[in-house]
Amino acid sequence: MDTSHKPWWKRVHLRYTVANIGLPLFVLYHAPNIAFQEKTRIWTFVYVLATGFSVTAGYHRLWSHQSYKACLPLRMFFAAVGAGALQLPIRMWAADHRAHHRFTDTDRDPYNSKKGLWHSHIGWVLTYDSTRLGKGEGIDMSDLDRDAVVVWQRRIYYPLAGFMAFVFPACVAGYLWGDWAGGFLYAGCLRVVIVWHMSHCINSLAHWAGHQPYSARNTSRNHALLAVLTLGEGYHNYHHAFPRDYRNGPQWFDFDPTKWWIYLLEVVGLVWDLKRFRVGAAQAKKNSSSLQG
Repeated sequence: MDTSHKPWWKRVHLRYTVANIGLPLFVLYHAPNIAFQEKTRIWTFVYVLATGFSVTAGYHRLWSHQSYKACLPLRMFFAAVGAGALQLPIRMWAADHRAHHRFTDTDRDPYNSKKGLWHSHIGWVLTYDSTRLGKGEGIDMSDLDRDAVVVWQRRIYYPLAGFMAFVFPACVAGYLWGDWAGGFLYAGCLRVVIVWHMSHCINSLAHWAGHQPYSARNTSRNHALLAVLTLGEGYHNYHHAFPRDYRNGPQWFDFDPTKWWIYLLEVVGLVWDLKRFRVGAAQAKKNSSSLQG
């Protein structure tokens, strides 16, 4: 049932609201009593990168946009480790994101920037309505429904996500250097919050701050600093112009570690069929749009 007509306080998704508010408060409450050991700091950073890349290279560029093809072991890795980011199953994430690209800046855009920075950053999560996904929205999900890895992850998502988000990072820190509590609090809970807001920034700040060198038809923007904070996802204006390009930053000097990671995977033969568009074509598209406007 569509709940979009109801006032926001009647549309609050209780579980997601408790998680998004409660988890940061949980970390703040326990942090003064649990030391952040050096090895745990390194492990937290490594696991931020692992789960972050599983979202940017896996959930986003591989599955949402089919920007390249990947071998089965790599897809299994992205699905398993990506579940540890606690951003819902691949199919639901991709359905939202494809709707965002198809209906950018409209009421059918899940994180519509026209509703304000708060809504596009986290408000849409707190009022999440999963009943709309792929229903009458013109979003084709048949490719993901045929993907055995996507189907597998969706079937066991919640136990898998709980294990990869909290149990696995605690076990690594606990078994290897005896820091069970730190592994759980920092590599588990704190890391989840960090990766959440890395992704949220693309939905919000990338439609609010920066410039539009490729298209002014929507609110998407490029911002180099945002790219640093989001593993390369900050070149959002280019991404909206050419969503199937495996790169967000098309120039060699653009800070896009996700594209570098995908390129290295191509070199060693784990991925192939990388989609690339010429920067000159993107500029021509911007000029054409300006003339038509």
